[in-house]
Amino acid sequence: MASESAFNKRLTEETSMDQVEGLLEHLNLPPKAIDFIRKNQRMLQIALAVVVAVVVSLSLYNSYRKGVIEDAASALSSALQNDGEERALSLSQITEEYGNTTSAQWAKIELAHLDMKDGEYAAAAEKYIAELNSLKEDDPLYALLLFGAGQALEAEKKYSSAEDQYDRLKELKGYEHLGYGGLARIQEIQGNLEKANLLYNNYLLKIGDDPSSGQARSDIEARIARNKAKM
Repeated sequence: MASESAFNKRLTEETSMDQVEGLLEHLNLPPKAIDFIRKNQRMLQIALAVVVAVVVSLSLYNSYRKGVIEDAASALSSALQNDGEERALSLSQITEEYGNTTSAQWAKIELAHLDMKDGEYAAAAEKYIAELNSLKEDDPLYALLLFGAGQALEAEKKYSSAEDQYDRLKELKGYEHLGYGGLARIQEIQGNLEKANLLYNNYLLKIGDDPSSGQARSDIEARIARNKAKM
């Protein structure tokens, strides 16, 4: 009985090996490749297990991450429906609970907007600049944050710092009018009407005869005329 069991065991092992060898031959692998697989079977099994584990882990993480993003978006939508202190509190909770999401980023920007609305210009500028420093120039939010920071610093009467923001803004395509406008406005506030008009004229030279800037051209020309009347 014992010899029969041993015989059956050997037969099973040989049958399994025959199946592996048949599979390798069916794949038309070169003899050297087949020899390598036979010699390194254990190592290859471990490597395959690692790959499977990584794939499964990434899949689970992606699923988790998707859930977090959806929850954050839902929380932001709900927070924006609130008013006053409740709105600010809800937005702050989003920045804490969903820090590494786009919704948390928008929550921080919205908190800066609320500071501007409440006259907390220093706090608003700090929030805008903090987010600005975390972005690259090609990010869609970059110009928005530059403009927000410029306005907050201007309202705080930190004109030199505000000019730094507007100066960067005027170099971004599509936002030139906001940059030049901010720089000229600061000069107007300080009574430097000639410098303001020089900036306005520089903007007009920059846009040239671009038909898409027709409205901006009209507004700038009106500002130049107004300043000339005061000089």
